[in-house]
Amino acid sequence: MAIDPVMAEELATTYGAALYGFCRKLAFTRQDADDLYQQTFLRLLAMPARVDLNDNPRGFLMAIAARIWADERRKYARRERIAPIHPGWDVETVAGADTGGGQLTQQELQADVQAAVNQLADSLRVPVLLYYMGDLSIAEIASELHIPAGTVKRRLFQARQLLRQEMEANGYGEA
Repeated sequence: MAIDPVMAEELATTYGAALYGFCRKLAFTRQDADDLYQQTFLRLLAMPARVDLNDNPRGFLMAIAARIWADERRKYARRERIAPIHPGWDVETVAGADTGGGQLTQQELQADVQAAVNQLADSLRVPVLLYYMGDLSIAEIASELHIPAGTVKRRLFQARQLLRQEMEANGYGEA
């Protein structure tokens, strides 16, 4: 029994904006984010089980997107090794608002954090996004990414250390 299209539509209505924001954080271009968003719902529709609406469906959708993204990155890396398409990965700049003033705004801080997260390797970035955006527990992330919980904890710790170093290098307060 596949997921009911009515339930998929309800999930898209309720969690679509959050999922799309997550896809934009994973993918570096709007087109890739759009494709990832669509693929997530296509995969959801092909799943043989129902989604438990009481067990963090937003995180469930984000975990599906993360698995799809990881699969696509592996395929891309394999293709690049065989026949390189372009010399480098063109990462879209995330840092935003130019306020022109001396006072640091919340928007600037958020843009700096987003830019620092985007610089992380996928192995660190995906758990960070699932943990903080998807509100998934360490056990849920481990289950969805098919890695041990200890690995998730280590990756989150490493990511936090790298983010702290990056933010301090950019002039933010000492830890």
